[in-house]
Amino acid sequence: MLLSVVLPCYNEAGAVEDFPSELFPALDALSVPCEVLAVDDGSTDGTGAALRGLAGRRSGFKALTHKRNQGLGAALRTGIAAASGDWIATLDADLTFHPSQLRALLDCQKATGADMVAGSPFLTAAGAAQVRWWRRWPSLWVNGLYRRLCGPGLTAYTPIFRLYRAEALRALRLESTGFEINAEIAARLLAAGKTAAEVPAVLTVRRKGSSKLSTFRELWRHGCLAARLRRQARPR
Repeated sequence: MLLSVVLPCYNEAGAVEDFPSELFPALDALSVPCEVLAVDDGSTDGTGAALRGLAGRRSGFKALTHKRNQGLGAALRTGIAAASGDWIATLDADLTFHPSQLRALLDCQKATGADMVAGSPFLTAAGAAQVRWWRRWPSLWVNGLYRRLCGPGLTAYTPIFRLYRAEALRALRLESTGFEINAEIAARLLAAGKTAAEVPAVLTVRRKGSSKLSTFRELWRHGCLAARLRRQARPR
């Protein structure tokens, strides 16, 4: 088994500094072969140089580059296309879902045989306790929308923290370029008859850099995605 870990990075030079102390020890503790595919999505703050430096020092670390910023969804799609693992895990570069929680995803997949295991901050009160209410409530609303549209089997359609069977993930025709990519992946996997499971996960707040998420822009994009999914699901 080879695990590919995909990290979209846009102006995350500060967060990348923490990879040797936070990300790499967590991956080594999994005791499974890993590769890391970090995608510099047109950063202007030195993120690309920092990633290339790590690639020169860490075996299995690959730095991929977009010449211009294309969005989180586009960066994820680039990483997924370049991954060679049997399983693909996706993480935010700011490590707000700490990579030490990857073990829970792997253990759940082994126990259930699921094609996708999602880390959900909504399964326990502690999961999103650190997130401010003005960020938490829009997320709860959007995830409620997807549960009505795609089914109640998942509580977390929007978070990035997941483990996928690579074969199932690569078979999807994905269109999203922004943060809504995670909801699109989950919705299309379920529509294709793939199985999903969830484990509790803790979402923390970033320690370095700034969030790239614009609440109103993302609500609009999720609304457009939901309409597109509903339209495509109609019998023809």
